[in-house]
Amino acid sequence: MTAKEVDIIVMNRLIKEKRDINVYHHFNKSGHIISSNSSLKLGIKPAVDNDYLHISVQRGPGHLENFCVLDLPAFVDFRFSNTGEFLFIHSGERVLLRIPPGPPLWEIKMKIPARSPFHTLTGEGHVTIGDENEWPGYVFEEA
Repeated sequence: MTAKEVDIIVMNRLIKEKRDINVYHHFNKSGHIISSNSSLKLGIKPAVDNDYLHISVQRGPGHLENFCVLDLPAFVDFRFSNTGEFLFIHSGERVLLRIPPGPPLWEIKMKIPARSPFHTLTGEGHVTIGDENEWPGYVFEEA
């Protein structure tokens, strides 16, 4: 049985920072740049088909001046790299990564797990990268 694709919508909500987001789709070998307040929809196959998305903020001039949040669906597997400290929160159906101001040197490699229930169902998820104030109902506690 061939695995179905899962639609992932990558949204750039960096309104204060106005940075572009780089998205590389491995299966199609395609690169995309998403400008501020824009989004992109991609269909990705489960990890058994060696498909993944690689997402990062464009490095551009200067440091990021504000906290930003990376919001992921809980059903994805990912590897996150960052040069600084960050807060990782997994709650229910979402994973939130609160990334501190500084150089935009983080990146994430995201896959649909090989044993995902989405093998037999067509699903959809979204990834949002945005300013911390995009999550007004959520309080990020300091350690």
